[in-house]
Amino acid sequence: MVTYGTERLGIAAVQSRVADLLQVWRETSTGDFGIDGHIELVRDGHIPTGLMVGVQVKSGPSYLGRETDQGYAYTVAEQHQLYWEHYPVPVLLVLHDPKERVSYWTDVRQALRSGATRSRTVVVPKANVLQTATIDALFANAGVNPTEYVSETDDLVRILVETQTGNAGFDLSYFDLFCLGMTNIARSLYFGMDLALKIAEHRLDEAQAEHGMTVGGADYDFLEAYIKFLVSQNIVHANYSDLLIDLHDREMIPEFIVPLSKRGRALRDAISANEDALVAASSIEGSRYRAIQESFVEIVELPMLPRFGRVADIRKLIATNLT
Repeated sequence: MVTYGTERLGIAAVQSRVADLLQVWRETSTGDFGIDGHIELVRDGHIPTGLMVGVQVKSGPSYLGRETDQGYAYTVAEQHQLYWEHYPVPVLLVLHDPKERVSYWTDVRQALRSGATRSRTVVVPKANVLQTATIDALFANAGVNPTEYVSETDDLVRILVETQTGNAGFDLSYFDLFCLGMTNIARSLYFGMDLALKIAEHRLDEAQAEHGMTVGGADYDFLEAYIKFLVSQNIVHANYSDLLIDLHDREMIPEFIVPLSKRGRALRDAISANEDALVAASSIEGSRYRAIQESFVEIVELPMLPRFGRVADIRKLIATNLT
């Protein structure tokens, strides 16, 4: 039987670790339904960010009874499954052992969304000990980058320009991906493997390279780092945990269109201002083509052709069955 005191020991363990990490713990005082509180990310120990993860604590030996080789099996209550899957921020499930004074955690929202579990049972890894967890680990699915937050827009421009693959067979930079990914009247950003391949292919043609395109593990890491850079630097409004399902669980590069944030629009405008200054200084000729300019994203017709009739037939049959 779980008593109030046992429950509070679990909450206290979370609160203590959050305090050790110089983060903010915001406990849910009323109306708790599957969320005991939130941890807010604080940069440099004193700069609040508004970036949060939810926390649900289960304290007592009864929650640690189903032990496996990987960790502790926890069956999510049916009423919590949908709630956690649709929660707007990651949800950390914490299982606390009051006797040993140790807590284990996992992102239960990510486990449910990714399909890592076919049932409602989630395994909380033994290796995920809250008392030794880092800020980066706790906020990993929220898109926090271990590198520092870059506050100045000019510094963001510099990082875009300077961060390159270093692979002549897959030659591109953050700057290329950002500028050439603009769509929706330059209010949104597109990203996909096709964009990266087109840039790299153009570079090879431009250089009249004798070798073809070569894409290795370091290049996939580069693309993942670019996605994480966009999210962690608050350049776009994107759900990083959803992107991680493609990156890690499906081992594929995600494809997405996301709106630019206010900061992203400032970065976009800063690049245009740099271009205007270069033209004014006669460093480059003016042109109706701009570095920041909308590209169009569309569904390729060829794979759709055999399906047009199929879709029409299925629609008609479903309509018939509905009458």
